Amino acid sequence: MKGIITAAGLGTRSGLDGKLRKEMLPVYDTRGGHLVLRPILDVIITEFTRNGITDIAVVLDPNDKWTREYLESNFPDVTILFQEEKRGYGHAVLMARDFVGNDDFVLNAGDGLVLKEQVLRKMVSGMDKSVHLTLIPVPNPQNYGCPEILGDEVPLKITGVIEKPENPPSNYGLCALYRLPNEVFDEINADEKNVELTPAIDRVIKKGIRTYGEIIERKDWISVGKAESYVDVLKATLEKARKKVTS
Repeated sequence: MKGIITAAGLGTRSGLDGKLRKEMLPVYDTRGGHLVLRPILDVIITEFTRNGITDIAVVLDPNDKWTREYLESNFPDVTILFQEEKRGYGHAVLMARDFVGNDDFVLNAGDGLVLKEQVLRKMVSGMDKSVHLTLIPVPNPQNYGCPEILGDEVPLKITGVIEKPENPPSNYGLCALYRLPNEVFDEINADEKNVELTPAIDRVIKKGIRTYGEIIERKDWISVGKAESYVDVLKATLEKARKKVTS
């Protein structure tokens, strides 16, 4: 099982100007039983390794020297890949194709984190050649990758996903934490100007690969992608870290 973290964005919606990337914004975590502040990218990598994902690649902008130096100093075993052109999220993921090879992989956007640790644990322990999606209830599913859900039995049966649909098939949006088979790379349309990932996941699902969805509460998905919500992110991670310290 391999891990991919995409961290090539500029972070303009976070109020940044490109010098400090959003993946380097600090959140609270615990290390050795103590409360610490660490870049969210650091926390994601640490969560991966805590769950047995030790073969990890991070996709960076080639001009992002600060994040690269941080990774080289603190995580020398992490593979650094570069997205030379800004051509969308799917394009950033495609940079990891050779690294993934024939394995399944867990994909996490570098600016977001699921606070329920058991979600990642389930992904890692899942069956080979499967898709695992994390879903949150949203008031505006037309602005998200939106899942098509058949019935309400657990685990959820996902029959497809649509990127920003005009007529959403459900009231859920995809979180940027996925387990995917390597076959998804064959379905990414690299010829598009803005390369999307969601249509590739949809095509993999429709080919019959086992697909599971887990609904998490909105408060259990945090993202440093927007300046307006960053204070709430700090509060949420501080609360989680304090509980771990006192437990």
